Amino acid sequence: MIIKLKRVVIFEAIVILILIAALIISYSASIKIEKQRTNGLLSQRIYAGLIEPKSFMITNFLPLKQDIRDYITKNNLNISVYVENLRNGVFMGINEKTGFFPISLSKLPVAILIMRKIENKELSFDSMIQINDIDRKNTSGDLYKTKEQKLPVSVLMEKLLQESDNTALSALLNTLNTYDLQLMFDYYGIDINIPNQKDGVMSSLVTTPKAMSNLIASLYFSTVLESQDSEYILSLLTRTAFDIKNAANIPDEVTIAHKYGANYHDNNQFFHDCGIMYINETRILYCIMTKGMDDKKAIEAISLILNKIYNYVIDAKSRLEAHKKE
Repeated sequence: MIIKLKRVVIFEAIVILILIAALIISYSASIKIEKQRTNGLLSQRIYAGLIEPKSFMITNFLPLKQDIRDYITKNNLNISVYVENLRNGVFMGINEKTGFFPISLSKLPVAILIMRKIENKELSFDSMIQINDIDRKNTSGDLYKTKEQKLPVSVLMEKLLQESDNTALSALLNTLNTYDLQLMFDYYGIDINIPNQKDGVMSSLVTTPKAMSNLIASLYFSTVLESQDSEYILSLLTRTAFDIKNAANIPDEVTIAHKYGANYHDNNQFFHDCGIMYINETRILYCIMTKGMDDKKAIEAISLILNKIYNYVIDAKSRLEAHKKE
């Protein structure tokens, strides 16, 4: 009995020593990592294990740029394009600083400001927002048909981002002050004058694919909002009424969070689409803006360009992975 007890005590002592050794090793490793984060010269994402060394990320978009430029030139299209690999910042642009009428892309800063008001406890998703007769717009979305006099913020946000509803936009704008709104537009480089409303629509001047890409990237990196709130906006953008994934023949397993905008009123002909493609571990930001094309032709052009971007990324990753194995 005594011998058995001694064996148990010895076994427990060995287990304790092993645990202590493991803790010491773990602590030493964490100290080493912390020193690397503080003093290391590599990306912090390497030390955090978010990016592995020898990852062979895409760093050359020149062949893609030439392919898209040839398509635009051959078909004499008024299109500007910006593409960026969000994992390493490598980008390419075709007239990416050309100004376009921003149309419904300007709804994204409004959504961000609404989320800031929720974070500051000035609103909640359950807050009821008045729908005035002047707010009802039949130019985009069908919310103007509702008989409801008030709707919760959650419903208006879904309508705003998923259906690009102008009635939801007008109602939500009533909760914002013009100073914060102008500041947000200026922050992202969207040239819009506030206030100057005609029939409840903001007086819009210009934005560019690069400016809108900065906005999309700020959501991805959550530079303005709490992470869960940026995630919420991006999640809504994965379920928009314009099914860009189907139009561009992108596989179902690829997630696309995007905002589209269209304006074909008063002789305007604009169609834009900006977002992020989540292709395995790769994150490709894109923004494509068109002018002077009917909606069918614009959607066809945007879809074809997005398909080119997707296939270039897949082919490039395949070649790089094969080289990596060699």
